[in-house]
Parts: sequence; structure tokens; C-alpha cells
Amino acid sequence: ATFFGQVRPSTGTPDQKESLQVTARRGSMDGRWPSTDGFEPAARTLISAAHSLGNRLLSLLEPVACPHLPAGTLAGAHTLWAEDGQCTLRLLHYPPVDVSSVPEDYWRAGPHTDWCNLTLLFQRPGNAGLECAANPRAGGAGWLKVDPVEGGIAVNIGDMLSRWSNDSLLSNLHRVRMPTPEEARRPRYSMAFFMQADKHVLIESRHGAITAGDYILGRIRSNFDKKG
Repeated sequence: ATFFGQVRPSTGTPDQKESLQVTARRGSMDGRWPSTDGFEPAARTLISAAHSLGNRLLSLLEPVACPHLPAGTLAGAHTLWAEDGQCTLRLLHYPPVDVSSVPEDYWRAGPHTDWCNLTLLFQRPGNAGLECAANPRAGGAGWLKVDPVEGGIAVNIGDMLSRWSNDSLLSNLHRVRMPTPEEARRPRYSMAFFMQADKHVLIESRHGAITAGDYILGRIRSNFDKKG
């Protein structure tokens, strides 16, 4: 779990949120599951369903975005509960804030791209604040609201897929703005499932070759403070 510990390189300030992360790797959650009744089976069910949907989307994207890869490479790179699995469910809570006391350069989540291949974002209806923009390399058209839609799932292309596709797909920028005075009295909740390839998987592209494990580790080190 993290509490105001993620510092975006784009802002240099801590995101105004806390999160609980469930990494679908063998043994990673031993002794760490929340004691809330039903939490573990519900989380496992959601992870399994999100993983299946993510694999379906990657399989649809692969022939166009990664024609150099053998069919099924992307979907086959993400193994749930394997020894080196990296797929992750993150539960996000943005607490109520006193907007008058928060500096102007703070965000609930600063502008960023995701590190993974694909992100599935589940938003709670009524919890606005998410905004997206095209990758700067694509010549962005400004920020657009991505308000929750009942039964809808927001999908982000991540940096890992951008690299793997030789930039034929570019990861999209997104952020969560600070709340309006009316919204500030209420918490905001969302859940994100990150399709991150297994650690041993080699991502080869014109940018060079790197394992998915080393790639994610580098991104983690650049985004979290050193307070432990």
C-alpha cells in the first residue's frame, strides 16, 4: 500500500491519493491480503475477468500494432499467479481535501503515461476528474474529460506496448485533477488493472532489448520517493 508516496516526474509533487496493490504473482500476497471478509476471492475474480478482457484486446491490437511478433505473443506474455508474473490490480482512494490548503501545483494524480501494455480502468459513477490527452509525440489536442460511464471501462495504451510496437501505438497521457469545492467534500474511488508482461519476457524493438522485469523496475524507481 502507498499513501501520498507516488511522486510524478511531471510534477515533482506527491499525488493526493492512497492505493492498495494486488500483484498477481505467486507468493506476493501471502500474509498481505486484507482481512475484510470476501476481499481475496472478489479480488481474484476481478483479476481473472480483467486479465481475460485484456488478453482479448491485446490479441485484437497485435496484428496491426505488432505485425513483427508471432501471433499470440502479447496475450501469452501475461501469466496470472506465475513465479514472475507482473499483472497488477490497484485499488485507488483519493481522500476528501481542503482545496484552500493544497498548493496549486498539486494533483490527485499528476499527468503521466502508464508503464504497462494495457490498462483497464474501472471508475465509480459520479466520481469525475479523470482527463486524457494524446501522447505529445502525436501532437496532442488538449485535455479531454473521461467521466465514468455506467458499465464502461476506460482503456489506456501503456509505454510497454508503445515500445513493443515500435511506436506504432503511443501511450496516452492522463491525469486526475484536483476536485472542485463541491467535489472536495467527497472521496473518489477507482480500480486499475495493469497488463504487465511477465518478468522474463524479452521486449525487443528498435529501442533495444530489455526484459519486462527490468523495464517495470526502472519505472518504479523513477516514480516513488525514497522514504521507505
